[in-house]
Amino acid sequence: MIHVDIKNSLRASAIALLATGSLMWSGCSTMSSAKLSPDLVAAMSPAPEAASPGDAVREAREYVANHQGAQIAMGAGDSMMPLYKDNTVLVVEKRPMSELKPGMTIVFNSEAGWSVAHALVAKTADGWVTMGLNNGETDDRLVTAQNYVGVVVKAYELSVNPLLALARGLSDSGQGYAAVKVPSGNLMASNP
Repeated sequence: MIHVDIKNSLRASAIALLATGSLMWSGCSTMSSAKLSPDLVAAMSPAPEAASPGDAVREAREYVANHQGAQIAMGAGDSMMPLYKDNTVLVVEKRPMSELKPGMTIVFNSEAGWSVAHALVAKTADGWVTMGLNNGETDDRLVTAQNYVGVVVKAYELSVNPLLALARGLSDSGQGYAAVKVPSGNLMASNP
């Protein structure tokens, strides 16, 4: 399941990107054993562009500034691999549910309150069946108008882990530690 805390805008640094949200791609409980075609997901979901943390933030912010309702999130985990790896920056845009098609990667809210980014498998009378690309079975919750957040429209695969980039930047600046506020409200310290 992809856990997402999506924000409308980011500060101009990779530190801000880390603080705005996180996405977890991990296994969800299942509803059925429907099949998801990796080729269909690759055709219907945006391929990630390689980018430095700073470039990913800048490009994502530019898109959000020009597309009302678009949001930025960052992912971690393996349920959407090989398409989206850890630390992939995603741009999510609310589109009408009538435009959804199998293979699109979308974000929806889970029953536990996390946002999840998985691919659409099939439309049913009650909603959309979703599945992580790397999962063996479909998710246990249907996507409906009530829990639908949006479609992934852009993806940026970071060329370096953002925490490593932060540590290197602090090391170069002569500072010893960094504290970054993460979505849970805890502080994460780094000693480069």
